[in-house]
Amino acid sequence: MNKIKNIVKTYFGVDCTELTEIHGGLSAMNYKIKTDSKTYFLKVYDKRKTQASMWTENINYYMPILVWLNENTKLKGRIVRPIKTNMGDYSFDDEENVFLLFDYIEGEPIGKTLTHGQILEAADIMACLHSNGIEIPVNTEQIKEDFSVPFCFSLEHFIAENYSTSPADVKSILQPSLEQLISRNNEVKSLSEKVKLKNIKMVLCHTDAHGWNLIQSEYLVLVDWEGLKLAPAEADLTMFTKKEYWDIFIQHYNKQRPNFILDNDLFSFYILRRKIEDIWAFIEGILFNNLSDEQRESDLTFLSKCCNTLDDLYFEL
Repeated sequence: MNKIKNIVKTYFGVDCTELTEIHGGLSAMNYKIKTDSKTYFLKVYDKRKTQASMWTENINYYMPILVWLNENTKLKGRIVRPIKTNMGDYSFDDEENVFLLFDYIEGEPIGKTLTHGQILEAADIMACLHSNGIEIPVNTEQIKEDFSVPFCFSLEHFIAENYSTSPADVKSILQPSLEQLISRNNEVKSLSEKVKLKNIKMVLCHTDAHGWNLIQSEYLVLVDWEGLKLAPAEADLTMFTKKEYWDIFIQHYNKQRPNFILDNDLFSFYILRRKIEDIWAFIEGILFNNLSDEQRESDLTFLSKCCNTLDDLYFEL
């Protein structure tokens, strides 16, 4: 804890009086930092974890866009605000970790259950975000969607070469769904090639706007922007496909984007891609990260849930 306090003071100029770990993040360790006058939110990515590079490689591309959105759109107060280092950088790296600092959002994640008002607010946030695209005066080329699915090939190789020798608890979860998993994996690869050929309007997308990344503060606030992309709007809309939300959400969204027409191929692609990507991420983490017994059990539970919902054409964390 003292190391973190020293880093925050030295590199961000924030004199921490109280540091509290916030449990629950999958991509990073999270901390609430109090000073005499203000509260901050710190994300710490462990470089040793297999997924770390995926979450940190685009920091210098997506953070300037977050700043621009805060300063130039109605999303100010509805999204997080980055705090730069003393040197004007968006992060600080040492040998083990990557550190990001933000203003703290007072409130709680809304989780799986959205009220009618929260569905409307989420639709407002998405419609406002999606009204911005390649025309913004910030470089978006490095975060442009390419519809690649490298995890599909990693999963394919694992099943062919390493599945038989994998731990028993992993096999016990995968075995009942293995044939289905192979079929869905092939389907995602086919959809990837199909949507690459489409002429698609690209907009700014969060790509992970589920209920655990929506904080109920004075207003609904969207957090965790590591996956920010220039992509089809479907990359976000699939997060709201749960049947009791969808009709309300899309009707309100369409009032603000009346010319938007949902593409069914893209819709299927993003739902299935996310399911396969999550399954591979949990497998990879369980096999190659040095997890605590508690974290391993949690990841196995999530893996089981992902496998059991492969045929559901909606997304639910």
